[in-house]
Amino acid sequence: MEKIELLAPAGNMESFERAINCGANAIYLGLDSFNARGNIENFNQDNLKNVVERAHMFGVKVYITLNTLIQNSEISEVLDLVRFANSCNVDAYIVQDIGIAYLLSQKFKGIELHASTQMGLNNSEGVQALKSIGFKRVVSSRETPLEEVKRIKEECNVDIEYFIQGALCVGFSGNCYLCSLLAGASGNRGKCKQFCRLPYKLDEHKENYYLSAKDFCMLPKLKELVSAGVTSLKIEGRARRPGYVGVAVKTYRDALDNNLEYDKNSITNLKKVFNRGDYISGYLDNEKIIYPFAQNHIGIEIGKVLSFKKGKKFNEVTLSSIHHLIRGDVIKLFSCEKELATISIVDVKEVGKNKYCFTTTNSAFPDCTVRLIVDNKLEEENLKIKKKLLVDAKFKAEIGKPAELEMICEGISFKVLGNVAQQAESQPLTKEECIAQIGKCGEDFEVKNLQFNAQNVFFRKSQLNALRRDCLQGLIRKLSERYNKTIEENNFLMDFSRKNAIFDKNIVIFYKKDKLLKNKTCDDYLVYSPSIFDKNDIVDICKQMKEKIVYLDCPVMADKDEIDYLKSLLKECDNLGIYASNYYALNLCEREKTIISSELNVVNNYSLAFYNSLGFDKVVLSKENFSYDDISFNGELFIENISPRLIYFRHCPMKEHFKSDCQNCKYRENIVYSLGNHKLTLKRRKIKQCQFYLSGEVCRRMGKGLVIEE
Repeated sequence: MEKIELLAPAGNMESFERAINCGANAIYLGLDSFNARGNIENFNQDNLKNVVERAHMFGVKVYITLNTLIQNSEISEVLDLVRFANSCNVDAYIVQDIGIAYLLSQKFKGIELHASTQMGLNNSEGVQALKSIGFKRVVSSRETPLEEVKRIKEECNVDIEYFIQGALCVGFSGNCYLCSLLAGASGNRGKCKQFCRLPYKLDEHKENYYLSAKDFCMLPKLKELVSAGVTSLKIEGRARRPGYVGVAVKTYRDALDNNLEYDKNSITNLKKVFNRGDYISGYLDNEKIIYPFAQNHIGIEIGKVLSFKKGKKFNEVTLSSIHHLIRGDVIKLFSCEKELATISIVDVKEVGKNKYCFTTTNSAFPDCTVRLIVDNKLEEENLKIKKKLLVDAKFKAEIGKPAELEMICEGISFKVLGNVAQQAESQPLTKEECIAQIGKCGEDFEVKNLQFNAQNVFFRKSQLNALRRDCLQGLIRKLSERYNKTIEENNFLMDFSRKNAIFDKNIVIFYKKDKLLKNKTCDDYLVYSPSIFDKNDIVDICKQMKEKIVYLDCPVMADKDEIDYLKSLLKECDNLGIYASNYYALNLCEREKTIISSELNVVNNYSLAFYNSLGFDKVVLSKENFSYDDISFNGELFIENISPRLIYFRHCPMKEHFKSDCQNCKYRENIVYSLGNHKLTLKRRKIKQCQFYLSGEVCRRMGKGLVIEE
């Protein structure tokens, strides 16, 4: 079996240490800017060098999350960040922006780039389209089925990284614009306000968390993932606390070290550190993914409230619990799946079998469900886990010659010379005395074996200590340097002094066949965006349009069968073009018959240069709320300005909330999610399987070459 990497998140130094001690092979982290978790502590230029050196000392790689969209005015700052990170010997960069990936691949020889999940790569065709960038690894979107993982592995020369634990974004990564367009806080800029975790009103249903997805746990799916070709198992959670990171890493480390097997307590322990909705296997098993009753950590159920006594200052609660409650545990009380209170346990008493009493300022009432959200004993035990690097040492001392000490760790050795050994007059140095001093290697190293080769020599403890310190420092340096690589920077920078021309044409998107045909003599670019990709309709449209190209609006997600269906349409219709909303669509037809849509998130000149390099000359700029005054492009540019699609779903809201199924589909056109004054309409698209999105009327600026939806 190919070696499998366990990749852990780190949002701060404490999480970083937990990840190392509990067995991660690699850690991904963000710096102060240009990462998709801009609302957490993160790392910076003051500590990155030490962080990377420490990780490398333990044989752990470090990946930098450079996974936001970058504006032209920020290019020089990004390059400075990458230069600094290169000097710190980081191992790779996780990149979302295609322009930045293009720039870095051209400018830095030897740099390793990983395609972020926010690029939405969910099939082999999408990965193949980006071959010129030279991505070493693809972080597949969470929606990617195992069949597509297998195809990527078989057809593309890349490593595959797959999320195995943590939060599940309800929206297709990279194409969620809820916070950006409704509140000016873009998830693609690391500013997500998690509107999906807010309560919504859904038609006649009462207000609930209708967009809040459950957490996912792939522990039962590890064998299938590895068999499909996944080489890096990624734990989500840079924004979560260190206790979660430690337990999650330890759980998956144990499974990897045990032939992908796990014991019955593993999932329970994971739920104790974070559990939203009692876990699903991502999108692999067609499970319901929404947990509408609560949008945060619910832990595990452990019992019921038996009685509640109100006091002057403190209230007394008695409860049953299958968990042995101790000081430091934290519980939540629920009634009818609604959260009532969070209580930190302080003065708990065991008052009977599985029966506990404690005081609190919170209120409760009998029969409330009790759920454990912090198991203090579990987390204290996890904190005690300390990774030690095992060292073999060789000490040699001959009278009249400098003493020698060599330390070997993980196949790397370092040797130093010390003071000249003197003949002992009364108390020669013993092996035990030597071990006692050489073995004082701190909390990171442990001398497991010492070869002692010295007879009748005198050596002070201070001399042995100095020898040990010098040797250990050299060994640490060599261990840290083993992943160092030379990245050469060249002079690649492009001249964008030219400005884009003003064009008379618009792009007009039609959802209905009859409306499109009424405009078939229009000089604008016409895009057909059907809800159902009916072959007869599409062929008929192309026949009636004759010499005029009709651009087919492709969905953001597609599997092999759907891509083959699109290819069959293109083969039958000579005047059918592509409105490309995902990278898989770039190679479906000729460049001159392809328009790059706003869903590919073009925001800077290097993204435009990338598309120019491939021969594309029509691009719709990202719907992100950026200024595009400094954009330069050798082709036609357009700006989307009304009725944007705000978020895309792989799951079926009809099955989730309307007791519908494919045989008895209850979808209708006027289903509305309400968030305050915002009314978001549910829309459906289907090639072979349904995809959904929310659309809202959002006021946008006007620009050159409008995209108009009708």
